[in-house]
Amino acid sequence: MTIWKQYDNSQREEYIKFLQVYGALSNLFRQKHGDMIPYLDSKFQETVYARVFESKNVDIGNTPHDILSIFGNDRIGIGLKTWMNTKQSFQKVMQIKAMRNEVQMLLEYKNEENIAYRLSEIKNEKMICDYKRLGLSNDKNIYHYVTRDENKLVIQETAYPLIELDKLRDFRFNRQKGRITNFEWSDGLKDYKFTFSDNTFYMKFGLERSDTTLLDQFRVDIIDDPFNFLINSYFGMQNNNFQILKPNITEVYLPLYSYKNKEVKAKSGLNAWNSLPKSKNSSERPLNEIYIPIPREFHKNHPDFFVANIFEYEKTHKSVEFTLILPNGNELPAAVRQSGMKGLQSGSKNIRKKDGTKYGQGDLGQWLLIDVLGLRERTLVTRDWLKERGTDSVKLWYQNNDKNRIYIDFAEYGSFEKFRFFVKSCGKIVSPYKASNC
Repeated sequence: MTIWKQYDNSQREEYIKFLQVYGALSNLFRQKHGDMIPYLDSKFQETVYARVFESKNVDIGNTPHDILSIFGNDRIGIGLKTWMNTKQSFQKVMQIKAMRNEVQMLLEYKNEENIAYRLSEIKNEKMICDYKRLGLSNDKNIYHYVTRDENKLVIQETAYPLIELDKLRDFRFNRQKGRITNFEWSDGLKDYKFTFSDNTFYMKFGLERSDTTLLDQFRVDIIDDPFNFLINSYFGMQNNNFQILKPNITEVYLPLYSYKNKEVKAKSGLNAWNSLPKSKNSSERPLNEIYIPIPREFHKNHPDFFVANIFEYEKTHKSVEFTLILPNGNELPAAVRQSGMKGLQSGSKNIRKKDGTKYGQGDLGQWLLIDVLGLRERTLVTRDWLKERGTDSVKLWYQNNDKNRIYIDFAEYGSFEKFRFFVKSCGKIVSPYKASNC
């Protein structure tokens, strides 16, 4: 059964209506009248999909999955795409700019099988990181994509598997003017291409493929003058007193590095495991023992995020305790503690796991540092190491001012610095943080 069929029929119908309406407004986005191919913005597609199918938007930049849908115990990762023309074609699925040097070194050897194997390994590693981030299985995830033809949208679904490393074949270098531009290969199930100029993976999509299903196709009539249509609709709705949106999510960003020197300190934060052991009987700390550093400037700019006036609170309390909700669905008891409330970490003296053991500082580190970021040995985490993995920040948020339940996820590389600059320019915390909200 397709994932599409697991949603209610009423949800599927509503989703199609949203696509039809957006497509009908295509002339809003054109400077010239041309072909009658409907327009569809990928961010709109993500927003509508999450809204209609009661799913979560889990895209944090260049991660493999855009949407998380939950059916009982099944957590399904979904990649969303849209492009013009329904015929079979290669489409961009992943970019790895941070690994440019390794890829270029690999290319120098010109060994087709080795290149295919390492590229497949890299792609799989990125996929597996997202499986662990979101708590996904290896074999149930999909691509949901919408192709656009003249006056028509076509919805399709295809498997989104790991590349089978033991079945690689059909290697081919493609050249322009004698220079290698891209490399193609297959694992028998999917066909892939990698372009060396921008370090981008492509995958071939098309109805001809055995693991692809045509879900629906429908006509879209494009409105000739959508501008008058919008004006009439908007002011017509005002007469009916439509509801004005009020933000109910408060979000902030924290760095995974030292705010002062912009690097991960050798014996604290994500490298807290490298500090002196806590007991005389131990020679070293567990690899998963970490905390997320909180700059004092953060508290100055956001004194009420964790608790009302944290500066007054810390005069009589040693920690701020709450439940931390991971994107994989797990919940951890956590707290902001240490001198100056400078560290966010997991652990509780009172709450225990199902097996009776205590939650500790290593529970957050196990998910963040080992399961998702993939630290395997006692190697110091650096800012460059984080950059290779596309992150150096985390996003925290809560809903309806409920500070007892705080959500966490990774954020794109540079997110904390962008957030800090925005708050400095805006003079206040707003969600989401964009200039129009200042």
